[in-house]
Amino acid sequence: MRQYVSLRRVGAAFIETLLLMSCGPIGYFFHFNSFPSNIDEYYYLLGQALLIAVVFQFFLHLNDAYHFKERQLSFKFIETLLCAVVLAILASYFIFFIVPWLTTKDGVFVWNLILAALFVLLWHTMIRVYLYVRPPHTKLLVFGSSNLALSTVEIVLDHPELGIKIAGFVTDISNADDISGVNAEVIGSFADLPKLVEKHGVNHIIVGLTDSRKKLPTKELLDLKTNGLLIETVEDFYERVTGKIPVENLRPSWLVFNSGFYISKYVFLLKRILSIFLSVVLLILTSPILLLTMLAIKLDSKGPVFYKQKRVGRNGRVFKLVKFRSMRQDAEKETGPVWSTQENDNRVTRVGRFLRRARIDELPQIFNVLRGDMDMVGPRPERPFFVERLSTEIPYYPLRHIVKPGITGWAQVNYGYASKLEHTVEKLQYDLFYIKNISLALDLLVIFETIKTVLVRKGS
Repeated sequence: MRQYVSLRRVGAAFIETLLLMSCGPIGYFFHFNSFPSNIDEYYYLLGQALLIAVVFQFFLHLNDAYHFKERQLSFKFIETLLCAVVLAILASYFIFFIVPWLTTKDGVFVWNLILAALFVLLWHTMIRVYLYVRPPHTKLLVFGSSNLALSTVEIVLDHPELGIKIAGFVTDISNADDISGVNAEVIGSFADLPKLVEKHGVNHIIVGLTDSRKKLPTKELLDLKTNGLLIETVEDFYERVTGKIPVENLRPSWLVFNSGFYISKYVFLLKRILSIFLSVVLLILTSPILLLTMLAIKLDSKGPVFYKQKRVGRNGRVFKLVKFRSMRQDAEKETGPVWSTQENDNRVTRVGRFLRRARIDELPQIFNVLRGDMDMVGPRPERPFFVERLSTEIPYYPLRHIVKPGITGWAQVNYGYASKLEHTVEKLQYDLFYIKNISLALDLLVIFETIKTVLVRKGS
């Protein structure tokens, strides 16, 4: 789980949940000037406070309150936090109104909500203040100046919430001009490595050489590692920080010898069980929406309700993907296969435009999951026409097909739609990360993030 979930966010959310749960007994004390003497009432207060905490955490998650890229107390952060708190209060009132037996004495419930709101505002303010005033906890030295190393440094500099300070590059003096476009400097050559580590207080080294076989000082790096320094390849660091795997200039040997990319039959079985279970639940919950959508499509335009399209699945097997028809019939008769629809595309019907924005057009893919063509989570399936083209233009693109495609995926919740070649490269990097680290826990995380993506219409 640590590979794809920020421990800082998990820790902050866990502590905040404990604070919110304490609001129940504290609210009781403020109302009655004493704590409950009955243990059953004490547990009841904690249960009520836990439900309120879950509601608050839900809306904080929807509003990205635990994204720490902006460390300072910006107006955007304050607006986001206040919006989450107000929605959480309203939702709590609604829940306890329709289920009144959950509510304790009215005064205690009100105190609980007031304290919860104050704790959330104070807690998130304290987090931002701490992130703003604290010094970086990691002093990073970049050994080498490969293209990936330069890109990685740019990412670190753009994300101060990581708490990483770039000490500088160690590279050949002849290559010093290679980093002219990066806001970091060459602080020495390969021969100076041990002295530079001590001088600059380095505690983390990433190795990003163009050709490590000729220049890698194995003995010096091993001595530093045995003395407590964290040393890793730039590929591993990039993956851990960004949640994706770089495909450009990626060495095939890294893929071969890396511990990931091994998918056991046990994992496939767990994914299949989860996919079937969620598909059945989703089918039951959305059946009224499915029926209304079928009627709306029929009344809006001529043509079939469902649209079937060939897609490439696991191991290159072609299957027919089922979606609600959102475009007019024979939309590609004149244009041929089009990679992505454009904004205000006149081929999209009136109902279809709404279906796409609400992502309802994707719901019939539940039947593809039940039929075994897809799983609930995986890389999005692409059309054979584009798979053939992309496989020749993008390195490692066929690796997407070693798992079943999914209705949602790691790339979808982190990036969204791809309308250009460079977008597809970016999404492939997320797909490779998913395949490398595939697990039931990662699938559950993707599903959890998908709920937020759908509710806030992110990436629509």
